[in-house]
Amino acid sequence: MKGSHVVMPALATLSLTALAERSGVDTDTLRSYARLGLISRPRRTSNGLQLYPADEAERVTFIRRSLELGFPVPSIREMLGLGRRKSLSCGDVYAIAERQLRDIRRRLADLKGMEDALSPLVEACPRAGSLGNCTIVNTLSRPSPVPDGI
Repeated sequence: MKGSHVVMPALATLSLTALAERSGVDTDTLRSYARLGLISRPRRTSNGLQLYPADEAERVTFIRRSLELGFPVPSIREMLGLGRRKSLSCGDVYAIAERQLRDIRRRLADLKGMEDALSPLVEACPRAGSLGNCTIVNTLSRPSPVPDGI
């Protein structure tokens, strides 16, 4: 067909604000993710508008949800496959998530130990009088007992 040409569809893009709204984060968070290298830097139009690929919204949502679950940025990088030559498998992501779950369980055990140590101090506190009579201050001012075997 002489004189005709194929029009390529433009890649779907989102402005900074639209990406933030679609992903449930604010624009400063998006800039932070870009600085950390978790998302691509935006393409800028001649009038300065920042445009992101539309599929970046799913990636931003993944990052936000991962952070909500306490994943550290290096683990999120791993799950996104950043810096890897080969693609990740579900098993690779499972191993990362399992490591995070172990860490959460360890921290919960640590918190339970702190609760078990602090709870009797709070219960025994007279809540009145001078600091010299305060069970919490007096107990925390003494060295903790060394467990047997250490």
